[in-house]
Amino acid sequence: MRTPASIVVRYFAVAVLGASVAFGCGESSSSSEDGGGGEGTGGDAASGGNSSGGTSGSGGGGSGATSGGSGSGTGGAATGGTGAIGGSGAGTAGDGGSAGSATGGSAQGGSGGASSGGSAGSSGGLGGTPSTGCNAARVPASGRFTIDVSGTEREYILKLPPAYDVTSPRAYRLFVLFHGAAYSAQSVADGGPPGMTGPYYGIETASAGAAILVAAQALSTSWSDQGGRDVAYVNAMIARFKTELCIDESRIFAVGFSRGAIMTSTLGCTNDTTFRGIAPMSGSLPSPCNGTRPIAWWSSHGTNDMTIRPVQGEAVRDAFLERNGCGTTTLPGEVEGCSIYQDCDVNGPVEWCTFEGVHEPPPYAGEAIWAFFSQLEPR
Repeated sequence: MRTPASIVVRYFAVAVLGASVAFGCGESSSSSEDGGGGEGTGGDAASGGNSSGGTSGSGGGGSGATSGGSGSGTGGAATGGTGAIGGSGAGTAGDGGSAGSATGGSAQGGSGGASSGGSAGSSGGLGGTPSTGCNAARVPASGRFTIDVSGTEREYILKLPPAYDVTSPRAYRLFVLFHGAAYSAQSVADGGPPGMTGPYYGIETASAGAAILVAAQALSTSWSDQGGRDVAYVNAMIARFKTELCIDESRIFAVGFSRGAIMTSTLGCTNDTTFRGIAPMSGSLPSPCNGTRPIAWWSSHGTNDMTIRPVQGEAVRDAFLERNGCGTTTLPGEVEGCSIYQDCDVNGPVEWCTFEGVHEPPPYAGEAIWAFFSQLEPR
């Protein structure tokens, strides 16, 4: 499944007065900043009737009469007046929302048909839940950056989509990726060993420019989360990204391998609402893992893994199956060796993949992870 593209609906209304006929049309447009549409009231219509815009849901506004005032919103009506055509189309849906259709006309002395629209996405065309960074004028850049976390300097590598544009903002999904103990953020960004799946575990290629990617860097002791310092580091990064980048706050994901998979599960084990889903590869279950909030979960494990045994990966799977209320019935996934569990909470789908391999990500990691997460609607 794929998130449907935003739809802009146009319509034409016709008013008939005896032998005279007047035509007009309105076209909707999304707000470029906060995505909120208010309720607008136009000026006088052709013969003194007032045209008014309807209330917009969360999408953009529209346009009003041809010879008269203008209204905003997802639909309006023209009342009275000669030949004034009121009403405007539905706002553009955001990513995950659907724009409704708009219909309606007007007639002399009568009430124009009010336009009606479906529900627009909550972002007014930006997608999902746009961060405040969607209004930032400063142009960000990809590269290696540092951030201070309680007096400790931490690093990360940021990769922006080629089409990222502050003049035409779009709220992107955000992926935070964690390396294994023997590797680094640079190895994740480069797509080197283990697994050789491609940059950012293959997600850069699979997402085709539809996601912002961050390779996180552990301290020398790897992802120990001693005293909660690694969780604090992740929270500090995301807080920065929300103010500096245009991200969809409702679709933030964590992906990791080996020790990075344990860190990924650590983030998912809490009841924090930051992450929409996690994808630990070849990891074990951190302790404690007491969260109860359902969370989307994808995981893989090599059948010949002697570093973190498959049974340890199965323990992680079972913990999230219980947490997400899944049944025991499975359906085959798109990739051989993957199973999709049934009857899970709507916010907590589960896919478990095994493959003939050792301690490494599967060769299909990027494609499978992107396919699983990109289908998810915001909570």
